[in-house]
Amino acid sequence: MEDGKDETTEDRAVTMLDVLQDEQELEEDANAVLGAADDSKCTYDEGYMKRQALYACTTCSVPASPDFKPAGVCLACSYHCHEGHELVELYTKRNFRCDCGTPRSGGSCKLQPKSKDNTDNSYNQNYAGLYCSCTRPYPDPEDSVEDEMIQCVICEDWYHGRHLELIGGPPEDHSYGEMVCVGCVRKNPILLEYSDVTVKKEEKGPNESIDSSESTTAIIQTDKKPPNEEVTECKLKKNPPTSEKSGESSEIQEDESGSKQKSAKTLFLPENWRQEICRC
Repeated sequence: MEDGKDETTEDRAVTMLDVLQDEQELEEDANAVLGAADDSKCTYDEGYMKRQALYACTTCSVPASPDFKPAGVCLACSYHCHEGHELVELYTKRNFRCDCGTPRSGGSCKLQPKSKDNTDNSYNQNYAGLYCSCTRPYPDPEDSVEDEMIQCVICEDWYHGRHLELIGGPPEDHSYGEMVCVGCVRKNPILLEYSDVTVKKEEKGPNESIDSSESTTAIIQTDKKPPNEEVTECKLKKNPPTSEKSGESSEIQEDESGSKQKSAKTLFLPENWRQEICRC
């Protein structure tokens, strides 16, 4: 009888640990989406916040209108000023100041009077409820293909995995920290110098089983120096062309003048990749 009680107690303990772990994961997801948002106070007085949860009200700023101006509102304003409106969840955006009640957004803010537009805010197509290079809404009622959306850390637009010009699809989402879309890499080709720190999808042979916990690799190669030794060399590495055997096309292409250049591609970067950025 005692053995049975011990077994039941142990089962309950394991179940409780699972519950606590699930709650922690939900809390982490909420923090990623909402950040340090306050649901009762407009963030306007905080200025251009480093990062905050935002919403676009397509009732106040109608995308189909010829004089449409994109605008974003904070979490508190979405509750108190735009209740019952059509809202587009933008998740978090950086360096943004709440537009609710400004001339750009129309109407008035119930929480914080405002008289001027936020000229330092930047906007993309997400504020009109559109995403990706396909310029479609999400969820898309006309798209029957199940595909995850991944946010680019530079332009902050969201992309379907199949529209990132990848061979074999993106790596597992738990294996990388940030993604830079191929469009942003084309605009910022210096990022290709960090190709050797990217997370790549691991290829398996036809007779090899794929362990989901080892389906991707993220390797950062660094030349470690003693702490008291001065480092004078540049941290940028010269990356050789990708081998055709790796399943990816060559990274080296010739432009119209015959000069060899690395071809742009979507980059999946590990959490600590910024430590590799050259600061010389």
